[in-house]
Amino acid sequence: MAFEPQTRFLLRGSALVICLLSLWWFVLLSPMLYLLKGAAGIFLSVEENASGGWTLRVPLEKTLPPTTQQPVARQIRSIDFDIPRGDAITFLFSLPVYWAIILAAPGLRRNIRPLVLGTLVMSAAEIALLLGFAELTALSAASEWTSEGYFSGWIRQVGVYLIVNALPYAAPFMVALSLHRELRSEVFGGG
Repeated sequence: MAFEPQTRFLLRGSALVICLLSLWWFVLLSPMLYLLKGAAGIFLSVEENASGGWTLRVPLEKTLPPTTQQPVARQIRSIDFDIPRGDAITFLFSLPVYWAIILAAPGLRRNIRPLVLGTLVMSAAEIALLLGFAELTALSAASEWTSEGYFSGWIRQVGVYLIVNALPYAAPFMVALSLHRELRSEVFGGG
């Protein structure tokens, strides 16, 4: 029984997602966390804490207004917060999903360029997502000491939601479809 090309792609992709996520979890996760920590460390201070999570120090210049408890305005230069190891992992799993999508596409030779280029793009995206999460979390913490409007707080909450719950899942598909012309034409037709 011969399957249609879309069915073969989905079967290959499903098997590859299972295999590559297993490889990622058991072999590649610790080195990738180390690399992510090092790359993020270029932009902000990242230290591993005793629980295996990270303590992030986000530079943030802000003047806190005087309050009844603190009658003098205060200047803050950074905000520190902890991110559990499991939350840091969220920023890494999209790379093996991207690999599975590209490797499931027919024509292995045609997949090499999108695989390499997409790996670089996905790695940069994962770093950017972590940095965006850190910045928005620091801004949210700083806004608790100031009287900012409801709308700016809501925008930050939407941003954190997108960074943590939407973009890591959508990014592999968006990058794969934008870099792999044959895959794009098979998915959307016209090709």
